Amino acid sequence: MKLTSLRLFFCLALGATLAVGCAKRTDLATTDSTKTTSDSTKPAAVISIIPADSSMDFPKAKLLIVSPREGQVLPKATDSVGVIMNVTGMELAKPTGNDSVRGVAYSKQGQHVHVIVDGKPYMADYKNGQPFFIGVLTPGKHTIRAFPSRSYHESVKSAGAFATRTFYVGNGPAKGLKDTTGPDLKGPMLTYSRPKGTYTAAEAQKLLLDFYVTNAKLSPTDYQVDVTIDGKEITKLTKWQAYYITGLGTGKHTVSLKLMDPKGNVVAGAFNSPSMDITVQ
Repeated sequence: MKLTSLRLFFCLALGATLAVGCAKRTDLATTDSTKTTSDSTKPAAVISIIPADSSMDFPKAKLLIVSPREGQVLPKATDSVGVIMNVTGMELAKPTGNDSVRGVAYSKQGQHVHVIVDGKPYMADYKNGQPFFIGVLTPGKHTIRAFPSRSYHESVKSAGAFATRTFYVGNGPAKGLKDTTGPDLKGPMLTYSRPKGTYTAAEAQKLLLDFYVTNAKLSPTDYQVDVTIDGKEITKLTKWQAYYITGLGTGKHTVSLKLMDPKGNVVAGAFNSPSMDITVQ
């Protein structure tokens, strides 16, 4: 009886010790796991699109593409193509008032024309009525879209400020035949402008989002512009104006726009789903 009681005592003591040890290890593991999760969790940056404080300071601004002529064939495919534009109602190469205090990137060279060749990022032309060379283009059909811009890169949206030009490099369409290829410039069209290029972290605190809508009206019941950044839909814009993007961190980003019809479908067309890669350093 004494031996049996002694064995029972040791078994009960050993079991209690193991139970306490396991309980202590379990508590420690739970505490460490919680601490690790807390240390590694950081609030994700919230990307927002907010309306810009735009103004109609150039209501009479107009742009005319003088050269090349509509449908013109430029035979030398090895030459840089020269474009001549005439802007009235605003002065190029002049700063727009308060451009340096708006909190967005601006050009110290002043107001200019955004010249978009096919679907490429725009080039800036500061010289009114003078040849502006857009580079050597591949043989075939090309389209220019252009509009004047303030020095802080917001487009001027007055009537007559947007112009297009279709021309050919090398050979044009066969004589007597009408060229039906290429984008429909008379239908609803979206033209991407900003943001583009590389920005510092300070500049990226507020990036200008700007685009041009032609032959379509934006409203909650009409056409809309869908905005996607880095593959995530941010919002649908129902008013044609400039906006600001906030919340972008350092690294590469992709800004994509889509022109949507009143039924929620993407409008067909070579220019209606533009996308631009930008970098924040």
